Amino acid sequence: MSSKGISGRIRRPYTIFVLILLLMTLAAWLYLWTGLAAYEAGIPKNLMDHLVQSMEKEAREEGTCVDVLVKHGKDTPGLSAQENGVHLANLIRDKEVSYQKISGWNGSGDMAYHILADGEEAAVVTLSAKEQGGILGLALYQVDSLVGMRNLTVMAAPKVQVYAGDLLLTGEHLTNRGKIPEDLQDLAEYPENKVEIPQYSVYSLEGLFWVPPIRGVDGSRSTDGIYVASDCAVVGLPLDTELMEEVEERAVTITHKYSHYMSDDLGWSGFKGYLVDTAPVYDRLRTLEVNWYTLHDSNRFENMELLDWIMYTDHLISLRMTYDYVVVGQGKVTTYDTDLTYYLALESDGKWRIAEMIVN
Repeated sequence: MSSKGISGRIRRPYTIFVLILLLMTLAAWLYLWTGLAAYEAGIPKNLMDHLVQSMEKEAREEGTCVDVLVKHGKDTPGLSAQENGVHLANLIRDKEVSYQKISGWNGSGDMAYHILADGEEAAVVTLSAKEQGGILGLALYQVDSLVGMRNLTVMAAPKVQVYAGDLLLTGEHLTNRGKIPEDLQDLAEYPENKVEIPQYSVYSLEGLFWVPPIRGVDGSRSTDGIYVASDCAVVGLPLDTELMEEVEERAVTITHKYSHYMSDDLGWSGFKGYLVDTAPVYDRLRTLEVNWYTLHDSNRFENMELLDWIMYTDHLISLRMTYDYVVVGQGKVTTYDTDLTYYLALESDGKWRIAEMIVN
């Protein structure tokens, strides 16, 4: 056999071996390259850097963050990415946007970050680990959700249609049908109570980027909701002007009587007739020490204002009364800033009386 034939037989397997080795090397290189690229993209820091850059760019160029929310936002029934995108953009536009990991996170996802706008918390981003890990089993992450910081509870009178902004709250948002307002819990549990206690429907919205105005509609009449806390609003029945004038006059009289009673200028017998005698507030005020104020020659009321009207039922109204009670005596003038919430009940004799009173 010629040397040429022997050489050809040896070269063919060698060539095949070299080709296979090259293909294996290429496959390994592609695996490492794509795996490292995927891992780099799935690192939480890189994910957050990219998300923040996308939010800033879209807010600056488009005036909204719709694309970011379409991709990463979490659905809230009735609230669109278009609407939320505008509010998110308003929160971050022309501000320094950064992020900060939330320690001890126990919500959905594996970890979470705050989006900060000039250091103020504007949104929450959650990340979750992908089911299939990356190269060499390294964990890869993805953005799970992007939501706002605001959660909202709305308590509303039964049969009143409630709107948060332009959104009609429906059964999708309903979480409770028989909620008693917190301020009225003691009254509701009091054995001697004869005041009708309202039981309200409760609606919940989560992950909002803004605080919407709240209003209620009952037939052809509407009323504004009152924010009793930063995350809780109450929508009562519509109030007519004549009733408000009647209750306002009564509330002013009650305020005068209460303050004079507290400064020991009026005895219990002159004040008790303005209280519901089957309510806990009656006994609380009857047994209260009323000699707080310094000895004085005169007193007066300044800066009196009525706020936050809520008509819970036809026979129960709450309002907030703020005023300065000025006490003059012993060569000095002392001003007591006073902030009260009255719950006034209409009793069978046609008189509005205090069923509960909260010192704010």
